[in-house]
Amino acid sequence: MKNLFNQKIIDAHHHFWEFDDNKHSWLKENENINFHKNYLANNLVNDSKSLQLIKTVHIQAEIDREYSLYETEWLQKISNSREDNFPNAILAYIDLTSPNIEEVIENHRKFKNFRGFRQILRFDKNNADLTDTKIDYLNNDLWIDNMSYIEKNDLIFELLIYYHQYEDAAKLINKYNKIKFIINHSLSPQGINISNIEKWKIAINKLSNYSNVYIKLSGFGEIFPNWSLDTIKPFIDFSLNKFGTDRCMFGSNFPVDKFISNSSYLDYWQSYYEIVKDFSQSDLDKIFYKNAEIFYNI
Repeated sequence: MKNLFNQKIIDAHHHFWEFDDNKHSWLKENENINFHKNYLANNLVNDSKSLQLIKTVHIQAEIDREYSLYETEWLQKISNSREDNFPNAILAYIDLTSPNIEEVIENHRKFKNFRGFRQILRFDKNNADLTDTKIDYLNNDLWIDNMSYIEKNDLIFELLIYYHQYEDAAKLINKYNKIKFIINHSLSPQGINISNIEKWKIAINKLSNYSNVYIKLSGFGEIFPNWSLDTIKPFIDFSLNKFGTDRCMFGSNFPVDKFISNSSYLDYWQSYYEIVKDFSQSDLDKIFYKNAEIFYNI
């Protein structure tokens, strides 16, 4: 019978951390006390217990920079110790302006679950509160040139940008059309609602034209803390329409979306499934687990 509880799932975007280890300064500084606790593999398993979660993808959790390699090693040890091998893929942090970038890449490549990198690029020159970085990396020549090392090593690059950065992102993607890029969090439609969604649609339409670009339908709780199915449906529908069922996948962004929105793991996945339930089983399998399985080679 076709239903969510019989559907295999790969969570294509989640995070783990040990709060008490003091390696994530941003957690300590976060005014939301929900973040002042550990979130580890057993927590994710418990949150997902009613679902068929078969594999997971860990995205770097902004661990303090000196511990970036430690994070990959730590996650690999967790995976090795578990029967389910969670997390099955590891995406690490990198600074593409680093002078020792080749050494950094080689050190991460020693770990079998390592698949690529993320460096958060969300930049808004008009709003400091929304800017995650002081540098507009998508317009930094050194950063752009060093993307060649990602291409050279056949690595994935996780693209976390705001929708209004799409033109700069398109230039980068066009330059490196052999890299597998994946857009994080539905192209961060910050400040977008049904009244101005055309702005976001223009960006999605542009980036979906590149066959080496995929998209993760995730991060809705972070962007819309009081989200509902009706809130997220237009973003999921349009993304699927433009990228197709071969280049979309779902992620939870747990525990971030859990702690910001107070929605349960099941809440997210039930809404995802409700939106796409009329798809063929073949297409459901693609967007719920097969695309992630192929993309991350897990």
